[in-house]
Amino acid sequence: MSPLVEPFDPVAATHPDLAAWTMIFTAGQGELSGGAPRAEDLAVRLRSQRAGEGWRWAGRLSAAEPVVGVAELRRQPHEARIGFLRLFVAPEARREGLGRELRETVVEQARVLGMDRFQSTVLVGEPGEPFARASPYLRTLSRLELQKQYLDEVTLRRCWSLAATPARGYRLTHWEGPAPEALVRSFGRVMGHLLDAPGAALQMVARSWGPAQVREWERKITEDGSRLVVGAALDRMSDQVVAATVCTVTGGVVADQHDTAVMPAHRRRGLASRVKATQALRVHDLFPHVRALAVTIDQENTAMLGVNRSLLYERVAERLLVEESLAVP
Repeated sequence: MSPLVEPFDPVAATHPDLAAWTMIFTAGQGELSGGAPRAEDLAVRLRSQRAGEGWRWAGRLSAAEPVVGVAELRRQPHEARIGFLRLFVAPEARREGLGRELRETVVEQARVLGMDRFQSTVLVGEPGEPFARASPYLRTLSRLELQKQYLDEVTLRRCWSLAATPARGYRLTHWEGPAPEALVRSFGRVMGHLLDAPGAALQMVARSWGPAQVREWERKITEDGSRLVVGAALDRMSDQVVAATVCTVTGGVVADQHDTAVMPAHRRRGLASRVKATQALRVHDLFPHVRALAVTIDQENTAMLGVNRSLLYERVAERLLVEESLAVP
């Protein structure tokens, strides 16, 4: 008997199905990305339709059995024709054809939605990499290093030492939630340099970062219920943002470190390490339940790898960013 795959509506789902779906999804996301929201928090957001636009499926080995596989497809924020797939199967249900059925169902829906390809990340090695490479239309875009910064006493001391010694002419600050009105424009200018990082162009395109675009980005990055924390460096002469780093916090014990950028004229002055140190300290103060920050870095981004070493990040795993063409052969 073939596995059963069906659209998953979290609003109408039974409590057991919703609990199983969110448990499998958060466990898979935690393994893949280093951190994930708590299953119960995700269930609340899905039930209340506060998890953002996406298409979801549930898989079972037969109609009478529980949910053991999940898939979610979203549009990439920077390009509507590119989807981003998350697909996880419970360990006990693998090698039964369920993952293949889920992926084939997603491919059909993505084509209907007008997508011409979708991307996903997979851990190097078993079981994710062989499963992904089963598609003849797959290509690897980049190799990524998954790292964690554990907020233990040694790491916090290191962060304090960096945050307490900003380069002359700069002031370190932070904010939680939307950027202050006085800083939103200069923060946007910094974010406009995200594409300077090696590999960044594979996951985003050039865009305007005016105040309106920053506010929309802030809304989108927190629409799943995450809390936004930004560490920043200000030029004392202008009192404007010249370096910044971004992370989001859920109810889980690992926060997600996202983008870090420095204005070209202010590079090579230790600002990246200091804004990240400031951010780690503020996350520790504001969210005592967080035990670590997780980040994914392109292996070609040697500068940021060096910054993270100085902040005692540890390598956890290696991931691949892959892309699958949806063109009909």
